[in-house]
Amino acid sequence: MEYPLSLRLSKSPLPNLGRLYHMLNYGYLGQTFGALVAKRHLCYNVLCYVEDQDDLVVNQELLRPDYSYPGLPRTFSVSHDLYSYLRCNSVAADSSRRIILDCEVAEYMRVVPQNLFAPYAGLPRSQSELQNASLVPPIFFILRDHSVGLRLDTARSAESYSPLLLYNDWRPMEGKASIKMRIEWYGYRPWQTQIQLRNRKKEPITLPRLVQLVASGVDRFLRQEHGPIIDYSYPEWRIGERPYVSPDRVVLVGVVAASSGSIMPIMRLAD
Repeated sequence: MEYPLSLRLSKSPLPNLGRLYHMLNYGYLGQTFGALVAKRHLCYNVLCYVEDQDDLVVNQELLRPDYSYPGLPRTFSVSHDLYSYLRCNSVAADSSRRIILDCEVAEYMRVVPQNLFAPYAGLPRSQSELQNASLVPPIFFILRDHSVGLRLDTARSAESYSPLLLYNDWRPMEGKASIKMRIEWYGYRPWQTQIQLRNRKKEPITLPRLVQLVASGVDRFLRQEHGPIIDYSYPEWRIGERPYVSPDRVVLVGVVAASSGSIMPIMRLAD
């Protein structure tokens, strides 16, 4: 199930979201999927609040992300102590464990928009059901200089360039044998491929290997498997040689868990 197109593409102003506003407007998830869809995903699928008509997350400011916490510049994060049922995805300068919910997009960057695959959209679930089905937080490909993302050609050889990555030895998808990667690129039919999350020794793969596998899938989609364009409403996102979107223009920023069995890449253009 997907969110309604009117919600995904809405340009209307967001209501007052307090401390969430900056993250949802200037973070990668908001610019990829739309601010309202990103809010629903982070608050109810990742952090496991129960969605209701009063929207307690907003009205009572239950979620108060810190911006640029020490050692985590240009990120929006919360303390792992507040959400101990989730997997930690970063360590701050004070050695505290943090959960990065999103990273800030620089003003000049163009993020690749997608439709978020949302199998649970519109289905009411209890707090216990949510926490039992909680998704891993977004996985961002943060470099040692604290910039985010690798050009696709570099990402395809990420294991060779692994010293570039901040969390070089991290195994972010530990516990899973494989997962589907989905791409829902504007103007094209949804596409997916299977990614193996264990190496030949049956060990969980490290972050550099995950980057490499995701990049290979994105590259294959862009070069060979995107299929014919079916909707000409988004000419600026048409796939092809310049001036259209070609693989050499794509920077791989990270992945977001769309469901317990699928991830989606977060991408931006290099120019």
